[in-house]
Amino acid sequence: MTESTAGDPAPLALDPSSATPLYRQVRALLEDQLARGVYGPSRPMPSTRYLAQALGVSRNTVALAYQELTGAGLVESRPRSGLYPVNLAPTSTTPRTTRRDRTIQMDWQPRLERHQAGLHQLPVTKAPAFPEWQDYPYPFISAQPEMKSFPARSWQRAMVAALHNPHLTYSVRDAGDSDDPLLLEALCNEILPSRGVHATTDEVLMTSGAQQGLSLIADVLLGPTSTVVVENPGYVDAWQICSRIGASVVPVPTDQWGAVIEDAPGFDAIYLTPSHHHPTNVTLSLPRRRLLMDQLADRDAFVIEDDYDSEFRFRGQPTPSLKAMDTSGRVLYIGSFSKFLAAGLRLGFVVGHPEVIAALRAERHNRSKHLAGHLQRALGIFITSGDYHKVLRGQRRRLRANWDTLTAAVNRYLPLPDEGGSYPPGGVSLWYTAPAEIDCKRWALRAREHGVLVADGSRYYFPGTWRNHNLRLGYSSLRTEQIEPGIRALAAALP
Repeated sequence: MTESTAGDPAPLALDPSSATPLYRQVRALLEDQLARGVYGPSRPMPSTRYLAQALGVSRNTVALAYQELTGAGLVESRPRSGLYPVNLAPTSTTPRTTRRDRTIQMDWQPRLERHQAGLHQLPVTKAPAFPEWQDYPYPFISAQPEMKSFPARSWQRAMVAALHNPHLTYSVRDAGDSDDPLLLEALCNEILPSRGVHATTDEVLMTSGAQQGLSLIADVLLGPTSTVVVENPGYVDAWQICSRIGASVVPVPTDQWGAVIEDAPGFDAIYLTPSHHHPTNVTLSLPRRRLLMDQLADRDAFVIEDDYDSEFRFRGQPTPSLKAMDTSGRVLYIGSFSKFLAAGLRLGFVVGHPEVIAALRAERHNRSKHLAGHLQRALGIFITSGDYHKVLRGQRRRLRANWDTLTAAVNRYLPLPDEGGSYPPGGVSLWYTAPAEIDCKRWALRAREHGVLVADGSRYYFPGTWRNHNLRLGYSSLRTEQIEPGIRALAAALP
């Protein structure tokens, strides 16, 4: 093949003294010529032999430059013909002047609207999180930790230990879709038995908080033809998770004995917080638990038991969990460490039939594979070292003191309905009912001006059943000495 001299790069000298390798300099020269259109569909690139002679370098230097140009998609090899510039021009004959301006910004709204249209969501608000809670002197909320009571030193010891042998491998590995074996054993041997749950490691799945566990269950086991019964008032996010996949969400009221399930319609699944109802804190009675187990068998249904704060009971013996009563594999038990340690750690789990857990694990794999190995190993060490149980005892004492102080302050400073105020002992919040004439939503907003952060109860009611005479007073985020002055400030904000 006769070389063309039209694109002779000889006048473009290389600089042997430069820190830039020669092959990179050759590539730069060729890229410049490609940009100027020296080579085209009918004009091949110079051969390595010709270009090496023209530039005074070795053929290997030129070949390396061509390899990079080929890898970058700028040059392609044609059999028995040579190297040519890749033709990036569109095949359309549309005049260039009619093409869209590349600077016009992408309009995402139509795509987002199509996505939203495909979701069947209830017209309800999100569960309150209050990320700005530290800006208030009196945060009566339950989703955030009280900083001074967080076990920073023992948790730090566990986190550091998880980065040394023999734990390091489990902290930094890609575990596929498996969970940390130390943590699973600790859950099965030291955590679940205290809740009346006896499980093997193949019946447990670690999740990013209880929320992910509920979402996995909904996606794998429910669908547009499913009917899910929920508590009212209840956990708003659970309703949204079930409704967004098209399931029919049906509320049942609650009373002093928990969810009124006697007249519940036919259902495929029922979501309950039986230990401490969210948000009223009442416990589902034993007769209703027995009735529920019969209903599940009669209807070939299952129950999602969210046992989010069962560790904190201040009087009497804890009622056995629904999972402890389960003899047919119809209970999916969800737990977390959010209320005990901190919600920000996002550590939760699901206990269920091995076949269900395997399906949930496969679904989780397509989302996040597994939780962070370091967090899992640290939690396993935290439990097996004894620090978990030590801290738990301290948290129970603190929360019991908070509950005693809060109930006394509410009864002393806040207006009460005619029947007076009595509150279930346990959990992390108190469900306060005001006299009917008080607008609690307005009260909660005014309270912020007095340094008090509190959730009005209306947001916990199912659409169409809204009521406005409740406040949810969380007490896990406060020190005991903050509670009485905080309730006095709340009383001062009464409209």
